[in-house]
Amino acid sequence: MKNNDVPYFSTGSDLLDMVVGGAPNVFGYPAGKFINIVGDKSAGKTFLANEMIAAAYWKYGKDFRWVYDDCESGYSFDTVEMYGFQIAAGDGPHSDTIERAFCNISDFAESLKKGQFGIYVIDSLDGLTSKEADKQARDRLKAHKQGKEYDEGSYNMGKPRYLSREFFPQLCGVVQDKNILVVIISQVRENIDMFSFEKFKRNGGKALDFYAHTVLWLATMKKVVKKGRSVGVVVKAKVTKSKTPRPFRECLFTLLFDYGLDNTGTSLDFLFDLRTDKGELQAAAKSIAWGGEGEAEKPNVLKIKKFLKSQLCPIPNPRSGPDRMSDAMALFMRNNVKVSLDKLLDFIGEHPGLEEAYKKEHGAGGAVVMSRENLIRHIEGDEAQAKTLYALVHAKWESVEAGIRSNRRKRYGTQPKGGDA
Repeated sequence: MKNNDVPYFSTGSDLLDMVVGGAPNVFGYPAGKFINIVGDKSAGKTFLANEMIAAAYWKYGKDFRWVYDDCESGYSFDTVEMYGFQIAAGDGPHSDTIERAFCNISDFAESLKKGQFGIYVIDSLDGLTSKEADKQARDRLKAHKQGKEYDEGSYNMGKPRYLSREFFPQLCGVVQDKNILVVIISQVRENIDMFSFEKFKRNGGKALDFYAHTVLWLATMKKVVKKGRSVGVVVKAKVTKSKTPRPFRECLFTLLFDYGLDNTGTSLDFLFDLRTDKGELQAAAKSIAWGGEGEAEKPNVLKIKKFLKSQLCPIPNPRSGPDRMSDAMALFMRNNVKVSLDKLLDFIGEHPGLEEAYKKEHGAGGAVVMSRENLIRHIEGDEAQAKTLYALVHAKWESVEAGIRSNRRKRYGTQPKGGDA
């Protein structure tokens, strides 16, 4: 989306775009800015940077250029499999010092032609040293080999000074003149300052706090597990600094290790309140009413048992077809054995014929009832359904925003009462 003709880069998530957009009908990050993504290991920082590049690549095509500056030399994502192209090229710019990063970003900006868009990722700021620190390390080693004590200390102030005096002040003008977004990734660390109320902090100091348009903190809330194995994570994203009218927004989003950011699942979770604050999936995810103008019936054990009994063969027979009840479940139903709602919904979802019959019987006004996983597949297979989901998520987001507005009478009018116009 654009605001005053400034291009905006998507995060890869419709919901997260609203969180960082910070204003009505503004989605994503504006070009010409620095943003900071902060988090512990496995919190999705690199994943999120990949998603931003992938979204821009497929939006702008040949007019988009990027650099993934793997300062830590730890990049291991198979982005060809996930996104269809290589993101971190081995022959791309590689920064080892903050001074080198400054030059690499400047060169990248100068290489962009009119009408081109660019993203430069530094992963991470913690992996960069400074020329002063490198010299100090060499001097320390030299003194050690000579059997001497090195008493110059280890304050390493060269990097913070360079960030505040040259890096950000000089690059701000360069970046603003181009359609470039600079993404700086930071690791979290324990805060040992006894006078601070913050448990964690990150590298970059006051310079990064001052110059960053947005600072986004990520925290892993819960692992996504299938058959006893982790296949993804639920992440909490929280904006701690934003130069927008709506700062400090937050949301949950899901990352799947073999897929990337689950935009559809994340949107459904927000729209139907499917996850707790801790990221746990609630029972409502087993049965979601989707589509139509009417309300679908809410499932309960008695209704589902009645439905399942109607689907039984007169004599339970394993040869009656793959979409019929098993002998064991038929026995449960007829002997009134207690079965949980989740177990019954799971059973329906495992049998396509039963699921289709259940949708027809319990849908109202054109609405159908299905599980979260089945609804994801249903929406992703239909572009019109995906647009409907996005519109509903946007409408809910703006409804919440409207509900928290102060709605106070303006203190000042639009026209002064006295003096020259």
